[in-house]
Amino acid sequence: MTTFKRSKTARLIMMAPAAGMILAGCGEKPVEVQVFNTPDECAAYYNPPAECKAAFEQAKALHPQVAPRYSSKTECEADFGSGQCETAPVLAANTSEQPQQQSQQSSGFFMPMMMGFMAGQMLNRGGMTANPAQQTASASRNPVPSQPLYKSRDDRTTFRTATNTAVATQPGPASIRPSAVQPKPAMLARRGGFGAQAASRNTSSYGG
Repeated sequence: MTTFKRSKTARLIMMAPAAGMILAGCGEKPVEVQVFNTPDECAAYYNPPAECKAAFEQAKALHPQVAPRYSSKTECEADFGSGQCETAPVLAANTSEQPQQQSQQSSGFFMPMMMGFMAGQMLNRGGMTANPAQQTASASRNPVPSQPLYKSRDDRTTFRTATNTAVATQPGPASIRPSAVQPKPAMLARRGGFGAQAASRNTSSYGG
């Protein structure tokens, strides 16, 4: 097996794939988010289209920071399917580094391509306002950020977060618990099984 380099602060965790959609639980109030494959699909549901594009761009920017990492393209494609993986960029410890600078460097790892996005709560019906200042204030209180979604090779109907949490099986609104879908730093996958319903996966922290 390939030996992975870990930082001193790396810790081993267990990540169990979700068996279903995340609804209510433990007193936490569920919120409504919007899930789509593409900005155009989002625009078919909601107007103005600019809001859909903004949510997509936010998710796209977060994608390289949270997508699970694999040591080879073969391992990645085993979880996500042929042609569904790409080279992962280096994640700089200094968050002030510009995304375009990061993308010019290859980490030697691979990650799944973004296969959908969650628009957080910015597209909720009745939540939109013609006042840009009010929109900004509302977005700052949003407990669920827009983020990339993925679909595993063995479960093409389910949208999942980078941490393998199932959120929806079709485009449109979905009810979720905010704590279940908070983005986390990219993880290095040690075994296959993203999206599997019966087995847990070991992962270790990626980066330094």
